[in-house]
Amino acid sequence: MRKWAAVLAMTLATTFVASAQDADVDAYVQAFCSLREADGGAARIYLLSPGLTEVVTAALEKNAAIQAETPDEKPPLGDGVPYQGFQDYAPVCEPGKSVAEGDKVVAEVKYAFPDQQDADAMDRLVLVKGEGEVYVIDDIRYGAEGDENTLRSALAGAFAD
Repeated sequence: MRKWAAVLAMTLATTFVASAQDADVDAYVQAFCSLREADGGAARIYLLSPGLTEVVTAALEKNAAIQAETPDEKPPLGDGVPYQGFQDYAPVCEPGKSVAEGDKVVAEVKYAFPDQQDADAMDRLVLVKGEGEVYVIDDIRYGAEGDENTLRSALAGAFAD
């Protein structure tokens, strides 16, 4: 089942990455949203930059080691990699606006809860051009503003003593 999910995720990612190569940032955000359901969100790793992939992989390895040492306790990443700034599953995930920041593009990911509009949220993907000038995610900024609360910082903090 995991192999099938990985193949599906790679196919979806490749399809949407081709759109992103044409500077269609919205299509890239849509791919990010679509992959949240594939293999519990783990398929999003195919959209990451090599540097962020390394950080995520190292965190997952540390998490597995902690889980092996203390199988009766929930490890730091017991709920998975925090690809969004909150744990709840939002029924709606869609692109918002995007802005250039030097050689990066920061693209909004808007999450909506139609039954609880006051719970709507937003994160921002930090996109950089990767191999073949294709966008890849180099970090995720949680929330609508600020640069401090990110995926990279959350992963580092999960294993801080």
